[in-house]
Amino acid sequence: MSAAPKEPRKRLKESIEKFDLPAAIAALEEMETGEVDAVLDEKMAQPGAYQIRGNRSKRNKFYDALLSSSVMSGEHDSIRPYANEINEKIKKIEKCFDEIRDSLPKCDISQFPGDIQFWSHVERASRELAGLDRAGKKEWGKIEAKLKAGIPIAIPEALMAQLEHGGIVNVDAAYGGVVEALSLTLKMLSFEQKLLHDGKLVAPAMPAITDDHVYKAGSIQLYAVSWNALENAANRTLFFGGEVGSAQDAKVSIDQFPAEYHAKFPDPIFFYRELTEVEAYDFMANRRLHTWAMQNTALMANGTALRRAVMKEGAVVPGLTAGFVSEDEGMTLMKLSEILAYDVLEDQERFHGLTLREWVRGYCALGLMGAAKQDDSCLVTFEKSEIEQGLRDYRLPEECIPTLIHHLTFGQDSRDLYDSPLIHSEDGKYTLFANVLKTCNVTNVLFSRLSSLTTQFDKKGKGFESRVVSSFVKWGYPCKFTKFKIDGAEYEYDALVLIDDTLLLIECKNNLLSSNNAVQAFRYSESIDENVEQIKRLERGLRERPDVVESLFRRKLDDLTLVPVMLNSMTYSRGPVEGVYISDWSALSKFFTESTISRFGLQNGKKVNKQTIHTLWKGKRPTAKELLDYLTMPIQLKLMGKHLRCKYFDRPMSESSIFFAQELYVDEAKMLKARGVPLAKKAGKKTKTRRKKR
Repeated sequence: MSAAPKEPRKRLKESIEKFDLPAAIAALEEMETGEVDAVLDEKMAQPGAYQIRGNRSKRNKFYDALLSSSVMSGEHDSIRPYANEINEKIKKIEKCFDEIRDSLPKCDISQFPGDIQFWSHVERASRELAGLDRAGKKEWGKIEAKLKAGIPIAIPEALMAQLEHGGIVNVDAAYGGVVEALSLTLKMLSFEQKLLHDGKLVAPAMPAITDDHVYKAGSIQLYAVSWNALENAANRTLFFGGEVGSAQDAKVSIDQFPAEYHAKFPDPIFFYRELTEVEAYDFMANRRLHTWAMQNTALMANGTALRRAVMKEGAVVPGLTAGFVSEDEGMTLMKLSEILAYDVLEDQERFHGLTLREWVRGYCALGLMGAAKQDDSCLVTFEKSEIEQGLRDYRLPEECIPTLIHHLTFGQDSRDLYDSPLIHSEDGKYTLFANVLKTCNVTNVLFSRLSSLTTQFDKKGKGFESRVVSSFVKWGYPCKFTKFKIDGAEYEYDALVLIDDTLLLIECKNNLLSSNNAVQAFRYSESIDENVEQIKRLERGLRERPDVVESLFRRKLDDLTLVPVMLNSMTYSRGPVEGVYISDWSALSKFFTESTISRFGLQNGKKVNKQTIHTLWKGKRPTAKELLDYLTMPIQLKLMGKHLRCKYFDRPMSESSIFFAQELYVDEAKMLKARGVPLAKKAGKKTKTRRKKR
């Protein structure tokens, strides 16, 4: 029996992937224009659309012929201009990548052997991080001194510190900028020098590096930053809409630049577009997760119970279920259990070969090993046998050690040197930045690493649902889980909550955040759309079965206002989409447990409110109207949204070419000032920070 013929939409996708023009044209002849538009959009304006390396001529010839074919100009002419526009946009993007790649061999450092090139960048980053480390320790030392003395202090959303040259920076963001730039540089070099083996970077053995080498490495680092900015701008232009053109096309004035600048870069390229709501909400979600993690770290660090469970100096290392090797490990596990809504310490489910408990012990153990071996340099080098024995000493199971080393070794699937801090070299040694592991937020790092490995927390959904139901009951509201069938189709409701004459239909979701990665942000936005459709289906189901509501709450559905809510376990909230409210557990639980948004601090190890910023509700408990006002746009997002900035930054592609792209950032100083948080005193020109990494 022959296989059933494939439907035209699937055949068109396959023919595009194989650049099979006759098959593509045959499929076009059988399809509606809307279907063709959807397939072309999927293949041309989504992840993987542009090609950084390789021979593009076959693909270009295919698309040029397809879009100029008689069937396209005849039956699908209405979408041809859009498809041609994307096709030309992709070619422009790829030309920008080509310019950067062609510039690399011309840099001063590129005249040296490959080993000196590679390790000069690592040493340069090490020196930059050392300066940030000194500034951060000094500022954090002031905070710790006040905490120990019982002096009231505001818990900062970001650690602002003064550098030796006098500028004030967000330490986390500056750290992130250095680590990200090096990560990009190493990825770029891994392709150019063919250093990737089975997906992992294998560096040349470390040679002696001089000050001259470090100085000359700067230009490559600059191009690495440009490469990353180009990837970000290109992806966002294709995913969220945008154009590539001149300053005149973008309606941007560049008259403020001197004549020498115009002479050097006569034809600057602009990536220009309007910022979308999707991107703004995604950015704020990641920023709020960072704030939540930092503030909870400060609160937990002052807990006596945590300190009692941490291994004392010289004591026997506790097993995975017997205690913590550091305060950082304890706080990370507590935060993970809070976010994931189940006991991470006891859970045995494996994510890419490791339990979350083993992941956390691995990161913390590696950090402690690095700190113990660190001297004047931030760089620490281990033999493989040293790492293996060190992980054994920190009570990691023998069978987990190879898997852990594999995941923590920098490679093609690593987002950066936070996620995978080990640099493996051909002489069998492993090098890492000890201060990066000491200062990073392991919770955020772990989520980022698992996100890059496309992890799904199946268990997290059920744990989260149970927490939501029990919390509403605790707060005094009738809350029920239920499920039923209509014509054989199952309808399952995570939580139905009765508040006054309003019935909340809550669907719990468990997606990891994007970590500000454009591809992940795009996929997250797609999941939001899919979830909205799912919740609207549940809403229709409940309206078809009003008897279910009456049996649960003894109220008629016709007498209630039904409000659908998507509730995220992570810190993603936004305005309603198609009548569905979208909130997160941090924001929603805050609303029901505290009537105000306040600037708070610590005094004698306890949280104290210092200044009321906004009143959420009045009376003994919130009304449904007050809740819906809050869900429409939580005040946390309003406050942050007022200080979101989108600005053009220039990025060189060669000695004579440059592009401009917009980047989103938070004006930290103005936002903190608006919330009444005191800033570090200025001692010179203020340094603006563009990127929030961790």
